[in-house]
Amino acid sequence: MTAGLAVQATVDLPGMPIGPWDGLGVLAAWATAALLAGGLLLQRRDA
Repeated sequence: MTAGLAVQATVDLPGMPIGPWDGLGVLAAWATAALLAGGLLLQRRDA
């Protein structure tokens, strides 16, 4: 199960490899990294 889908889980939480809040944290970290990378690339390439 991906980190994004772990946020939506409501049953069988102990059997999951990553918890819902941990999944939300991982998803937020990836989103932040993608936005920062996009901003840096836009700043470097924008004329």
